[in-house]
Amino acid sequence: MNLLRVREKLLLPLITGAAVLGFAVLYANSQTKIEAPAKEKAANLDAWDISDSSLNGQALEEDKGIYVQDSGIYDVYLSVFPTKDDDGKMLQFSDFSRHTSMDHTYNPVLNCNIQILEEGEKPDPLLDLNNKNATIRVRGNSSRGDTYKSYKVKLDEEAGTFYGQKNLNINKHSSDITKIATKLLTDLLAGTDHIAGYRTYFMRLWIRDTSLPVPEQSFEYYGLYTQTEQPNKTYLEARGLASNAVLYKARDFSFAPRRELRDVDDPAYDAYEFEQVLGIREATDHKKLLEMIEAVNDMTVDFEQTFHTYFHEENYLTWLAFNLLVGNDDILNHNYILYSPENAKTWYFIPWDFDKALLFGDFEEQKGRPISLKSIQKLNMCILHRRYFRLDGSIEKIERRMRELLETSITRERVTALVDSYKPVLEKTLLFMPDLMLLDMAPSEMTDYLDGLYENIVSNYEIFREAVQYPAPMFVAQPLQLESGGIQFSWEPSFSYQGDPVTYQLALFEDYNMERPVLQQTGIEETSWTYEGTLAPGTYYLLVTAVDSRGHEQLSLEHVESPQQDEHWYYKDGLLEVTIS
Repeated sequence: MNLLRVREKLLLPLITGAAVLGFAVLYANSQTKIEAPAKEKAANLDAWDISDSSLNGQALEEDKGIYVQDSGIYDVYLSVFPTKDDDGKMLQFSDFSRHTSMDHTYNPVLNCNIQILEEGEKPDPLLDLNNKNATIRVRGNSSRGDTYKSYKVKLDEEAGTFYGQKNLNINKHSSDITKIATKLLTDLLAGTDHIAGYRTYFMRLWIRDTSLPVPEQSFEYYGLYTQTEQPNKTYLEARGLASNAVLYKARDFSFAPRRELRDVDDPAYDAYEFEQVLGIREATDHKKLLEMIEAVNDMTVDFEQTFHTYFHEENYLTWLAFNLLVGNDDILNHNYILYSPENAKTWYFIPWDFDKALLFGDFEEQKGRPISLKSIQKLNMCILHRRYFRLDGSIEKIERRMRELLETSITRERVTALVDSYKPVLEKTLLFMPDLMLLDMAPSEMTDYLDGLYENIVSNYEIFREAVQYPAPMFVAQPLQLESGGIQFSWEPSFSYQGDPVTYQLALFEDYNMERPVLQQTGIEETSWTYEGTLAPGTYYLLVTAVDSRGHEQLSLEHVESPQQDEHWYYKDGLLEVTIS
């Protein structure tokens, strides 16, 4: 047989097969891709367990399309009506003045009429402004005692919604020196991945007290406010997040076990006490929460495993880095939301309340604090943060996320454009009463302060880098007087973020000015030291510091504060007041 013919016979099927295969590949590539459903480990519904849920560890991805940049003003007219409380007592708008700072036990709800209009519009005289279409109460915590309060307004069905919202948080932001911190930072969150934000709107507020005689009733101007979206089921649904979920607002919560935190079927459960620690936004029971708290505090299990079981690292890093950059130091035990879908173990952080952010220069809250205790260092008071910071590479991850935010969502161009868009609002409000009276700086200084915000945000990144050169601060225990004589001093271990060896120094003083030392000891390698002598009974002041091998010295997390004759307070970081009997 001719060899050429044999080759031809062999080659033809190969060519035909290749052509068919090529056509099949081209056809397959032309088809719309169909994603296969994620497979659960459980074989059926009855065998499903939350530990195997496909929701565990999912990224927090909100629908960013709900955010539309709005730097305009809405004019809001509120008519507040006398209303009977549950005991039949008639209350009126002036009763809101009885609120005091930090006290939630007094919280009356009054009927009202609300009209939300475009800038410059007045209520239609044909409308019945004496018709109830909402309720109003005072909101906030420390601001409850302010003359100009913040309000929560709940819209009735007939009032419709405001951009889909029926619960309005109309905030005065008395402690925000810029008056735009919440608006700026929520607008920046709208362009930030791995985290959820809020829709916010500037409002000018007028209030009419209808308990006054009719000739005296008029809409009194209350100035500039910011309306912030309410975190609830509607909030979650608007973002494409799981609305079947639990939501808590931290009020005094540092992830440590608390006697107030019990499940609803516990005979000792008290909802009011529970909410002094964690406000319940959405939850029917607290089993998931209590399980997570127990795991975070379990020292017998590797914390890296615990962290990735109960938290999403990208969300945690973004929440932490964002707050550090904008100087929002008020997140140690409150001012954040915890969110977890019902069928998942994972918890996510959502920011809340930026009133004490963007404080720089003379307004910096940590102005007198040493650099060693700035940025993340004070967060070591929270057990979750303290344990995470000890994981290998954690500090590098935080720094990297801070850089990424500065390169993507908190850019100079974005901050400048947003601030410039708010300036017309400030010019229409801050130069008039009552806002002019409430300013912390002269209006002529405001522009320079606002124009310097980006540079100051960048400076917080540099402060972070410097602060983590120092060892982590630690807690110090009260001294133990031994039966055999002597006094044992002890403290929690510190650690170096760079892995350097750490030793301790101890000093005891008779006065908080540290001018009369009683004893001193350096080079302590353990987390305790015993003084073999005796001390006269009385009050002393203990200073324990951690020192790394490069000479960086860190104070403890204790502090002493004492009122002074000039009505100021003496505050000293690192000192623990102790009593020797």
